[in-house]
Amino acid sequence: MDQKKMLKMAIISGASHALKYKKQNSSSTDEEVLQQVNREANEILAKLDSIN
Repeated sequence: MDQKKMLKMAIISGASHALKYKKQNSSSTDEEVLQQVNREANEILAKLDSIN
């Protein structure tokens, strides 16, 4: 998979995780949502690498 496609998939995956987290934790701030996505970033990237 080329770099551009991989980057797009990473962005979409991160946004998806953010939306899911916000839905489950509706009172959380944007900063808290971003912190959670940051904590999950390695897992997200590992899943994307397994696709490649």
